[in-house]
Amino acid sequence: MENLNHESEEELEETFKVLSNPNRLKILCMLSECEENEATVGDIAEKINITQPAASQHLKLLKSLKVVKSTKRGNNIYYKINTNKISQDKKCIDTLFKMMLNE
Repeated sequence: MENLNHESEEELEETFKVLSNPNRLKILCMLSECEENEATVGDIAEKINITQPAASQHLKLLKSLKVVKSTKRGNNIYYKINTNKISQDKKCIDTLFKMMLNE
């Protein structure tokens, strides 16, 4: 059975930490549900009912962990989920649950 290595364990720990905040979860859900799968910080703040500075701080953390990525177009920065990173995290989580369930 595949085991988690030290690097995977640390990445998984960081993923769980970042996802443990309700507002960051709301941001990710909002991004996954919006029509274009991307939004500006203003759109995000309005949709999940938090201040724009608070949304910016959450997005800064999500971006630092590569959970979201951004693209600047004109005067706006658009945020979207980094599906490559989420897929990697999912593999680690799947491995962890297989180990815990003795599969």
